[in-house]
Amino acid sequence: MPSISLKNHKPACLDLPLYLKLLLLPLLFLPALGFAAPDPRESVEDTTDVLLAKLVEVKPLYESDPDKFFAEVDSALGPFVDFKAFSRGVMAKYYRRANDDQKERFEETFRLGLIKTYAKALVEFDNQKVDVLEASGAKQKKNRASIDLLIHGQGGAQYTVNYSLGLVNDVWKLRNVTIEGINVGLQFRSQFAAYMQKYRNDIDLVIDNWVVDV
Repeated sequence: MPSISLKNHKPACLDLPLYLKLLLLPLLFLPALGFAAPDPRESVEDTTDVLLAKLVEVKPLYESDPDKFFAEVDSALGPFVDFKAFSRGVMAKYYRRANDDQKERFEETFRLGLIKTYAKALVEFDNQKVDVLEASGAKQKKNRASIDLLIHGQGGAQYTVNYSLGLVNDVWKLRNVTIEGINVGLQFRSQFAAYMQKYRNDIDLVIDNWVVDV
């Protein structure tokens, strides 16, 4: 069971919920290299140092130039999230009601909100360790994979995270995250449905008022 220590990447702290910290972890481990059909578990291990090095590089920008900080995080993490599929899943049945402009606007709004949430959580890591668990053959198919993590928090606390990946053009992309049994994709879907009720089925108002609520 390989372990990844974040001890040498000690950032300043923000008062963000643990939920957001755990939500971020899958993005840290998505492959940044373009090798054909990489093993998803090996990708988790091989690319962590690359992305953590990026964090060390851009972390000072959080205070001095937050817009640039968010942009740098977006450039590093954005390509490895299938935002089109993710946002479509969040909209669920309402996706069919939306016109092309609304679909594109929500995808972009969803992306910006998610990236900013993850970017703020990036600076929260402090002496944590992550165990990448052995992959189960039953959990992996040709173009899909399910990877489990065990996160060792402060005070001996442990948290389980599972993330679902899809292989798109030889790159594993994030499709969903489950944290301590909580399905994040379904949480966002429920949020969108609640917004539709709140704004009387006006998709434009939902998009205009969307915030990441986790």
